[in-house]
Amino acid sequence: MRIAALGFHHETNTFQSVKTDYDAFINYEFLRGAEIAEQHATANSTLSGYFQGALKYEFELVPLLFTFTGPTGTITKNAFDRITAEMIALLEEKGPWDGVLLAQHGAAVSENFPDMDGEVAKLVRRTVGSNVPVVMTLDLHSNITQKQVTNTDTIVAFRTNPHLDPVERAIEASDILVKTIKGEINPVQRLVQVPMIINIVKQPTSFGPMLDIVNDLNEVIKKPGVLSASCGQGFPYADVEHMGVSFLVVTDDDIEMADHLANWLAKRAWNRRSDLQNDSTSMEDSITRAMNAPTTGSPTVIMDVGDNVGGGGTADSTHLLAEAIKQGLKGERSLLMSLFDSTAVQTCIDSGVGSTVSIKVGGGTDQLHGEPIEVTGYVRAITDGRFEEPTPIHGGTRFFNYGSSAALITKEGYMLVLHTMRGIGNMTRQQYYSIGIDPQHYKVVICKGTVSPRAAYEPIAREIIMSNTPGVTSADMSSFSYKHRRKPLYPFEEEIEFN
Repeated sequence: MRIAALGFHHETNTFQSVKTDYDAFINYEFLRGAEIAEQHATANSTLSGYFQGALKYEFELVPLLFTFTGPTGTITKNAFDRITAEMIALLEEKGPWDGVLLAQHGAAVSENFPDMDGEVAKLVRRTVGSNVPVVMTLDLHSNITQKQVTNTDTIVAFRTNPHLDPVERAIEASDILVKTIKGEINPVQRLVQVPMIINIVKQPTSFGPMLDIVNDLNEVIKKPGVLSASCGQGFPYADVEHMGVSFLVVTDDDIEMADHLANWLAKRAWNRRSDLQNDSTSMEDSITRAMNAPTTGSPTVIMDVGDNVGGGGTADSTHLLAEAIKQGLKGERSLLMSLFDSTAVQTCIDSGVGSTVSIKVGGGTDQLHGEPIEVTGYVRAITDGRFEEPTPIHGGTRFFNYGSSAALITKEGYMLVLHTMRGIGNMTRQQYYSIGIDPQHYKVVICKGTVSPRAAYEPIAREIIMSNTPGVTSADMSSFSYKHRRKPLYPFEEEIEFN
């Protein structure tokens, strides 16, 4: 049994001014054949789950191509055309296939296809034909579409946020695919789109209304005849018609059951709609609370929601840094944060470890994320930005590359870690351990994320504060000018009926 594995993985923030071109994928992760196993076989990612599924269910997994880059702006037509052309060429060249495992995100947007994941699934289906089963895995905050459903036999989405279950979902997908190939099951799937969004600050699944939704999913999955059930939380920073919450139920040849259960899940979520909206803390109050917190050996962790790199943030917002300076936060190990700033890194490299530099940091991408801030500091360390994360974290990545990086201690006592790779947030503490910095020893840690850093920082945090900062991933949805979203959509339009 030969099964192809491939994926073109991206979470697209259409409000991000920086387009995602071909080089963005090449310079981040672009793997072919055996390279995929080298990077993912021992990780905790979707691809790792495919490899484990192959061992468990005794099939030959043939990894063809997998590429992804951090969440950024709309994918260029050139990038889409070049990457899909290679994917399809490999699929044709290396076949025939008994099945296909397709590792997508579900919130990718290219210049030519608002539903890029659906288009990739369509191209794969057209290539392998209608008799070869295709099973696609998606991220939890995907915008699931009927086009994606039509061109696959089964879709399986993550069920945790932070994403700690990619391996489990990939093994689940492998199981369904193998049983379909053997003729043991006939999967049918029903999608129900709900006219609402879930605010990014309410998308964690370990507490609050999202935990209730996950519990509903688990109840559905237990029912006889149900093969899988997924929630697409929706990615609100993709300005496309299909943006929003959805539910998908896969059954064994029982479309009526799938329809009933998908609608049941949708109505249960709809009844919780007001509890799923923004309640984040103002930027000013976030810093004040952190400054007034007791010093207990555990940091107060502030999530810079407006510069959520996991959602397409620029990684160089200075709003919280400026507010900390304004409110007089200072002292040894008073603040730790990272910033994307290639120019500042190069200045530190040129000056060398042990030197004192006066430089402007951050705020270099656009007008939404603050102004560059002048700091004077001591260059503590310079690294190549490469490190390994051996434990399961958001998304399951093991090998990281932040690009050339510099650690700078400012006169206020802040530790600023500057890096040259944009699409990377703070999802692992190894980012700092690898430079000799222990985040637990700082009073305040600012993370450029909303949910993805939680798995790393909840174990050491005294408190986690969601800060409603400005930016391309702001929790204030009224700050965005949508042109393509469907209407009506809660909470933009409040008087909506959904039956």
